[in-house]
Amino acid sequence: MKNKEKYAECVLTFACDESGFGVYEKTGEMERCMEMHCTECLFYGKKETCHTSRRKWLESEYIEKPVISKRDRAFLEYLGTGINYITRDMDGGLFIYISKPHKLIDCWESSGCESDKSLKFFKLDFPMVKWSDDEPWLIEDLKQLEVVDNYE
Repeated sequence: MKNKEKYAECVLTFACDESGFGVYEKTGEMERCMEMHCTECLFYGKKETCHTSRRKWLESEYIEKPVISKRDRAFLEYLGTGINYITRDMDGGLFIYISKPHKLIDCWESSGCESDKSLKFFKLDFPMVKWSDDEPWLIEDLKQLEVVDNYE
């Protein structure tokens, strides 16, 4: 599904009002250009015009914004301040790291003098953390996600 299909109703409303729209970079929510500050917009500071950026965005694939459950979010609060990354290995296991790990054939490995720490004994989901990820998730980025009661 493309963004133009996902947001068709909003786009139609803005078109009927004869107003341009922007997308808040942090939340992904749409708003009339007149109602938001340019620096908050996803289309601000691009090489092309807002109009061109908006058109490209409408034609691009819709990407569901990840959310985090209350349970997973609470777990992150219990982690020590030195724990910075979380990954999922090919077999589905979750691991946390102090220093940034890199991907090997079937797992992630940190080059630091630490050993990885498995989370297999905790009942955690973190569905946004996938083996297919090119980079490990920063714990701080996960803490910024919208909190929901449960994953759907």
